[in-house]
Amino acid sequence: MRKKMLLAVMMAMVLLLSGCALVVKDQAVDNATEIIRMGDKVITKAQVKEQTEVQLYNTYSTNAMIGYSYDVTDPSNIAKAQDAAITAFKKDLALTAKAAELGLDKLTDEETKEANEKGKSNYESDLDYYIKNYMTDTEGKDEETLKKEAEEQLNEMGYTVDTYIEAAVKTKVDQKLKDYAIKDVTVTDEEIQAEYDSKVESHKTTYGEDPASWATAANNNSTLYYTPDGVRRVKQILTKFKDEDQAAIDEAQQKVADATSARKTAQAKIDTANETLNLEGDTDEIKAAKEQAQADLNAANTELEEADQALMNASDELTAAQDKAFANIDEEVDAILASLDAESADWQAIMDEKNQDPGMKNNEKGYAVAAGMTSFDSAFVDAAMALEKPGDHSGKVKGTQYGYYIIRYESDEPEGPIALDEVKDTISSSLLSSKQTETYNATVNQWVEEAGIKVDLNALKD
Repeated sequence: MRKKMLLAVMMAMVLLLSGCALVVKDQAVDNATEIIRMGDKVITKAQVKEQTEVQLYNTYSTNAMIGYSYDVTDPSNIAKAQDAAITAFKKDLALTAKAAELGLDKLTDEETKEANEKGKSNYESDLDYYIKNYMTDTEGKDEETLKKEAEEQLNEMGYTVDTYIEAAVKTKVDQKLKDYAIKDVTVTDEEIQAEYDSKVESHKTTYGEDPASWATAANNNSTLYYTPDGVRRVKQILTKFKDEDQAAIDEAQQKVADATSARKTAQAKIDTANETLNLEGDTDEIKAAKEQAQADLNAANTELEEADQALMNASDELTAAQDKAFANIDEEVDAILASLDAESADWQAIMDEKNQDPGMKNNEKGYAVAAGMTSFDSAFVDAAMALEKPGDHSGKVKGTQYGYYIIRYESDEPEGPIALDEVKDTISSSLLSSKQTETYNATVNQWVEEAGIKVDLNALKD
């Protein structure tokens, strides 16, 4: 978040220096116009304007990072940013006053030390970020020189070690206020039961007819509340291709991908040319277009033939590479199968020793698998679902990417709701967090309402 705010301020400074219409160009007296007052505490027009710009560019940078546009000159966006700035000022004034009233603004020596260390750490982190992302004149300068110049620039914008320490102190005071506001918030067993029942019904609807999605969610360690029919647990011993064989397969697969892409490009050219050739009319312009389209079609047909040949060659190369790769690990996998079929075989011990799949490490239940799931290799899923009963294991299963699988059917996931005891802590924690947030927000709103803060919006008009 500090990085976003730093970016916002950088861009806001550009705005200030460029003379955007948001910035007041009148005398200092206009900048000092009172907008917000609480007792003897005053927020001026200049402060509101500056915070509005920070709000605008914070939103701008957030949108830019995910590829969305955001117009900082749009009047509606400016109005929203201004409202957010005023709300933030009112909240800050009310919280500061409430902390003082409750004596929570007085930090212990240990709390002060922690705040100082946190502020300095944050400052150093943002200083490094600024050097890497905003310093342009870095040629021939050592680290010490760059740091000194960056500090000077940040300090000119009001960012000093002291301001960071002040921010860390405020964060700690705000947390003490929050702890005070939510100290009595609890979650009852009745609330937990109601939330559990709701989630069971929701997941029954979501996964009841979609065991494949449930299996994928389970493998991603999602919290689940209902298990559909058709899910089983399996473990595997993966024997990977030799490194040189994997490299050959990867290279052949890239050739297949390139040839496939070339084929699609050629086909698109053919389709475009045919569209032109099917145009009606006999004007000179249409005739010329058709003549060019015919030439394009002939060239594209040649490209398509070449791409088809390249795809055929690449596919043959891939098959040969895969056959060689499997052959080079056949003996190793056969030895594993022989040990598994021995009378005193210990699957877990053999898997722990021979398996090359890190996903199996410390995976006591095994992978969740269901018919039709696409998050695993289809060869793996098909072989896993073909096993008849728990305890059965497959033979050598050729994977489409990494090597041979040997799969063991561990157990079936029982259909129905997950036991409340298994998810009670998760539900309780989530409910408590939500209730604490709701309580704190409501309490802050009450504190702001009771603070007697006055706002003169008319004074903001230029």
